[in-house]
Amino acid sequence: MIYLEHLRIYLLSIMYKFLLIILLFSKITFASNFSLDEFDIEINSNFLGKEVVLFGNKDKESSIIFIFEGEDKEAKLTTKVKEGYLWINKTRSLNNQPSFFAIFTTPKKTLNEIFLLSTLKDKHPLISKPSVRLYEIRKAMKSKNLYIEEELENLNGNLFLKKFLIPDNISPGNIKVYMYELKNNQIIKMSSKNLIIKKGGISFKLEELLKKESFIYIFILIVISLLLSLLTNLIFRRK
Repeated sequence: MIYLEHLRIYLLSIMYKFLLIILLFSKITFASNFSLDEFDIEINSNFLGKEVVLFGNKDKESSIIFIFEGEDKEAKLTTKVKEGYLWINKTRSLNNQPSFFAIFTTPKKTLNEIFLLSTLKDKHPLISKPSVRLYEIRKAMKSKNLYIEEELENLNGNLFLKKFLIPDNISPGNIKVYMYELKNNQIIKMSSKNLIIKKGGISFKLEELLKKESFIYIFILIVISLLLSLLTNLIFRRK
């Protein structure tokens, strides 16, 4: 299994290089576009995280902002608050918080610069304004590797590449991938794709079986219990 995984990584690296060479030496003018090496990630009890590769091409004079935004969910934010002479942990419940959030830009843009883009502010509440509350949420997500803010790697001016990690504590669901193309600090194009995080493995299949076919699941458990009971009695009788 380890050999096959190394072989897969090696073949993917060759594919990326081949793709970039084609884009580099082609004389055709491409519109800004992007892709991921994987659009479906399966997680299970043994999931240790997954590296994802973002790559594409752009106009040399354009700026690019990528935003990866997971589905909204309920979350809890724990902060240290000083009461008298003591610091205590205070937990607050939060609604409609993204399960994952990442910002990749080229050339590099700070959050203060992104705050000036009204389209992004309106569409993505987590970066809607420079408030202390949102800063604390981003900081808490970053400590769990669920918030990323980094620069894309430029290759020969109009090509870009970025490797990043989907952490092992990611929640299943849809991560929306937005690409914003800017000129003169104005958004001229927006496109989006989906990165699907889904459950897998034996435990998930049993859980699904329990939900869909509860009678069959219970029947199987009863049969297994009876067989184990008969086997145990047989062993003790021989002794």
